[in-house]
Amino acid sequence: MKTILIPTDYSSNARNALYTALKLFRNQECRFVLLNTFEPDLINVLGDHGERRLGMIYESLEIESRAKMEELLTELSENSVFSNYKFKTKCVPGDLVSEVKKQVAKGRIDLIVMGTKGATGAERVFMGSHTVRMITHISNRPVLAVPQSYDFQHLQKAVLPTDFKHYCEPFVIEPLLDLIGLWKAEIHVVYAAKEFGLHPAQESQKNLLEKQLKTQNTTFAEALLETNVADAIRDYADIFQADLIALMRHKHSFLEALTKEKVVKRIAFDTQIPLLILPRQI
Repeated sequence: MKTILIPTDYSSNARNALYTALKLFRNQECRFVLLNTFEPDLINVLGDHGERRLGMIYESLEIESRAKMEELLTELSENSVFSNYKFKTKCVPGDLVSEVKKQVAKGRIDLIVMGTKGATGAERVFMGSHTVRMITHISNRPVLAVPQSYDFQHLQKAVLPTDFKHYCEPFVIEPLLDLIGLWKAEIHVVYAAKEFGLHPAQESQKNLLEKQLKTQNTTFAEALLETNVADAIRDYADIFQADLIALMRHKHSFLEALTKEKVVKRIAFDTQIPLLILPRQI
């Protein structure tokens, strides 16, 4: 049984990520862990009775968190489609990423699903700060980032960008293959470049990847790199109406660049479909 961790702040954005995960894994037995973390605003604990006040604030926040979690569970239980799902809830004080690290260290988490905030006004935003931190600090588990406006219906096509410069360990793409298997979807392996000739080392890595995917419905494609890799991959996904983009972690890759705070604020990978960030190579 898979265990899927879904952090929530009870917002519509987080709720959409939750419902996307429930629909995505509807044909597989899973346990969903709903996690809410809370921290007081430090300005509220200043003063002569700071320690006592801090305790009262934490107690109040916990009561509020548990009440909202109960409301969420009631909402889920009233939907007959999800009546057979298994849910576990955690409402704990502290930092979200730190708490997720604890859960991952226990070896109980197979996938983390989070909502993203999407575009804000004229500014193109890659992801919310919590999601960026999660991807940056939790690299040994896959993270599925779901845009707040995304309405999941099916998984028919997934895009897997690669430059064929790295060997892909089987465990890295396993989370993607699991989803592909559930939905009998296609994988489009996309090479984004200005010129499409491959060096011998790249040809070798491509052959290895072809062998790993030989049992899948796979298309190897090319995307012309006119501006940057992110734009090329997003445009390809738009043209071929993909339902998911899966990104592999490599040192000095464009994913690593995208998750740097300055880049997040400046350019963005504002895809309108979910991003599956695969675990890092060992």
